[in-house]
Amino acid sequence: MRAIREPWNREGYYDIPNFWAWDLTSNTFSISDNVNAILSLPSQTINNLDTLKSRLFSIDTKWLDFNIVKELTKNENYFEQKIRLYNAEGNFQFFQINGYVELRDALNYAALVKGTFTHISYLVEHPEKLPQPPVHKTEFELIIKGIEAGIWDWDLQYDTLWWSSKFYELLGYQDGEVNTSFNAFFNSLLHQDDRRKVEKLLEEHLYERKPYKTEIRLLCRSGEYKWFQTSGQALWNSEGKPIKMAGSIIDITETVNHRSALLKNEFLLNESAKLARIGAWEVDLITQKVYWSESTKAIYEYPSYLETPSLQEALLYYPEASRDIFSKAFNESIALGKSFDISCEFLTYAQNKIWVRVIGSPLFDIQGTIIGVRGVIKNIDEEKQKELFLQDSLKIIHEQNRKLVNFAHIVSHNLRSHTGNLEMVSNFIEECDTEYEQRLLLDNVKQISKQLSETIAQLNEVLVTQSQVQQPKVRICFDDILTKVKSMIQSELVLSGAHIKSNFTRCESVYYIPAYLESILINLLSNAIQFRKPAMCPEITLSSWIENNKIILQIEDNGMGIDLEKYKYKLFGMHHTFHKHTSGKGFGLFLIKNQLDLMGSKIEVESQENIGTTFKITF
Repeated sequence: MRAIREPWNREGYYDIPNFWAWDLTSNTFSISDNVNAILSLPSQTINNLDTLKSRLFSIDTKWLDFNIVKELTKNENYFEQKIRLYNAEGNFQFFQINGYVELRDALNYAALVKGTFTHISYLVEHPEKLPQPPVHKTEFELIIKGIEAGIWDWDLQYDTLWWSSKFYELLGYQDGEVNTSFNAFFNSLLHQDDRRKVEKLLEEHLYERKPYKTEIRLLCRSGEYKWFQTSGQALWNSEGKPIKMAGSIIDITETVNHRSALLKNEFLLNESAKLARIGAWEVDLITQKVYWSESTKAIYEYPSYLETPSLQEALLYYPEASRDIFSKAFNESIALGKSFDISCEFLTYAQNKIWVRVIGSPLFDIQGTIIGVRGVIKNIDEEKQKELFLQDSLKIIHEQNRKLVNFAHIVSHNLRSHTGNLEMVSNFIEECDTEYEQRLLLDNVKQISKQLSETIAQLNEVLVTQSQVQQPKVRICFDDILTKVKSMIQSELVLSGAHIKSNFTRCESVYYIPAYLESILINLLSNAIQFRKPAMCPEITLSSWIENNKIILQIEDNGMGIDLEKYKYKLFGMHHTFHKHTSGKGFGLFLIKNQLDLMGSKIEVESQENIGTTFKITF
């Protein structure tokens, strides 16, 4: 260690008023208890470096940094600095710190620093006791008066603050009516919620040279706070120490109020748009850029962090049919200046298909040239699904009514035929003269009763078929259901010598009601066997495949065929037969059509007499 001057070794020197010492080797700091008395603090509140820093204004903490002090004293044995400490009431008190290096280490860095502190708040609060700031030139004063900004000038060496007349005026004061010290400004005029922000920004500007510009609230003479935008620029000496800072304030209260109202309205608009599921969009034809509001992105299920897609990319979200509708409306808007209002299907970013309503209008510049298209998009999927459901329901009701009328007609016609026959035979029995004639007529009654029972059974089967539509669909393997049906009609297959071939490799299964598919296959295979050509074994071929995303099941036979030109519109009617020499009842095809209609499936027929028939079922 190298002594710079004779050390103060007098016992009790720490009791010297306003004395402090800092051993940089062990980072031990001591200070006179007098500092607590000056700040109206309990004794020993500030007794080391940490407790001192806790009362220090944050901007000034730099000057008590271990490394900064060592750097400041590297080439100088003496230094001084002004700092601000908070007193018990939370107000600044200003101190002049004087220090000197008493010992240095082997690298010539300060090892022991001692000094004094002086309370200078009185001088700061009474700047007339200090040298007056320079008089501003007339031209500068004219500039200050001519702008709507208050100018401030802060002398950091003497901690004096000068305000222009406009500064006073903006706060509602006369020149010199209010204390312009930084302490008064910070603790009395600046809104308490803005103090930490200003403190931080000033520190960053003075010691890191970051820009100083922010919005603050200042207490006016009227007792209300107004919003101001303040900015400033510091001046540093050759050692990098800030010595001066000047800046301005501008009243932005009206702007902030407008901005708050705008943010409120924007919030209400966005929330309303979310509730109504409406979003805004715009296409700039000059830059070819697309704008989507946040509500629009929500409708598109588009991540907000992603950049809005281009027009061509956005069009891809419309399925092909909807894309043509939108493109036509959009192009007409650009070419003819027409507004449009369309509803179409839309595929979201998450691949969900929804219905949207898109409204758009052309945008014109001052020359009347179309420069863009702007509009809104609304998610109408819920309403559209209800509409489509209602339409489907009406179709179903209409179809059910049609079937009900047809069923009632069938019931009326068939039962009336049987009851009429019974009535006529009953009358004949009453008029019979012989027992032989009565027996013959009673045989007719039995035959009519049998036919009536068959008719009632068939009508009941139709009702059962309609009730089965509520059963759940399951996955049915075509090979499995065909094997089951073949076992059920085994005797017919053996007696007829029928050959059944199948190829289900292209589509092996379908989701359907088992009872329906079983009934359909039984009736079609039984018909193919029953209406075979005389003296020829039936050849029946079943195959399946997928066509236009639909499952197809086809049954072909080499039977007698049907004259479709003659019977096309009677093919699926009840009790319609097309071959006189067979015992068919004309019920199987009627039942098949009824089952397929209930499931939303359809059946097509191709047939030629003496060649065969092909039934094609689309599930």
